[in-house]
Amino acid sequence: MQKLLDRYLIREFLVPFLYCLAAFVLIFIIYDLSAHLDNYIEDHVPLRFLMYYYAIQMPLVMVQVIPLSILLAIVYCLGALNRNNEITAMRAAGISVYRIMLPYLALGALFSGFIFYLNDQHAPRAYEESQRFLQDASGRGGEEQTRPLAFYNSKEGRAWAGQWRLSDDILQNVAVRSFQDGQVVETITASRAAYLDREWWFFDGAIQRYDARGRARGIEEAFTKRRFAFAEKPQDFLSSQKDSLSMSAGELWRTMSLYPKDSEIYGRKLVDLHYKIAFPFVGITIVLIAVPLSISSTRGGAAGSAGLSIAICISYYVIQMVGLSLGRGGHLSAWLASWLPNILFGATGLGLLYRNR
Repeated sequence: MQKLLDRYLIREFLVPFLYCLAAFVLIFIIYDLSAHLDNYIEDHVPLRFLMYYYAIQMPLVMVQVIPLSILLAIVYCLGALNRNNEITAMRAAGISVYRIMLPYLALGALFSGFIFYLNDQHAPRAYEESQRFLQDASGRGGEEQTRPLAFYNSKEGRAWAGQWRLSDDILQNVAVRSFQDGQVVETITASRAAYLDREWWFFDGAIQRYDARGRARGIEEAFTKRRFAFAEKPQDFLSSQKDSLSMSAGELWRTMSLYPKDSEIYGRKLVDLHYKIAFPFVGITIVLIAVPLSISSTRGGAAGSAGLSIAICISYYVIQMVGLSLGRGGHLSAWLASWLPNILFGATGLGLLYRNR
């Protein structure tokens, strides 16, 4: 009996969910095409290139549209069951609201895991590949062979400058300055530097040390080839130039380790790390609030379900943006800033669930 009920509820959910998912993906493609169509025509981008471009963007799109599709599908299918008195019949047969919600909660947990996987492993890479692809398609992809390097490891007090050859991660005309109490204590210059076997090797360079007043101490020490035990890695240079949301949780954690824990940038990145972990739980949060709202509401049809879903979605994202802004500004702790919408909507859903038990 219970398994039959679960299969029925899941089947009633999956049909509108898939329709919503397809509709939102289509809306995204149409909107993006209308916004950039002039550029595509001007750059003579072939249709097959555009199809590939939107295909590689799918992880980014799915992360955003799956939560809204879950919400709309639950509100619609349970609203329809409620209006047809099927929910009333289930409860009259001794089936509690908690039991009705159980299959949706299981689906929400599965979707949360899937969103985390996409957001952490595929969405950052999809963003970079889509940007690179657009450059290649418009004929601008081969222009940048080297990139100016300006990187500061505030935790170690070390600044890097030079030219970064992107094809093989070779640094050219590199200078590394070490600081202590705000003063330069050592400068290493080299014509070339390479990261080999997890170690930095500098070639054709020199070392100059300085006293507490910043004056050169002794003569410059020249070298042909020398190994240095610097903690920085080439990916740290790249991560420092990337937005936190375009990095995986591991990359973000690695980047944070380069900054003192009491620094402002560490605090902002800690908020972003908590957000990267907290956001996927939106799948469970949506179930907690959508199920009791749908069961308790008997008015309105498809339009009412859509309106309710949009109102919930807008409220969630407004609270999310406010929380993140307060967290990055140092007015809320990192974990609270990131988990705030899940806490508020989850608690509200549990309260509604208790009322409808």
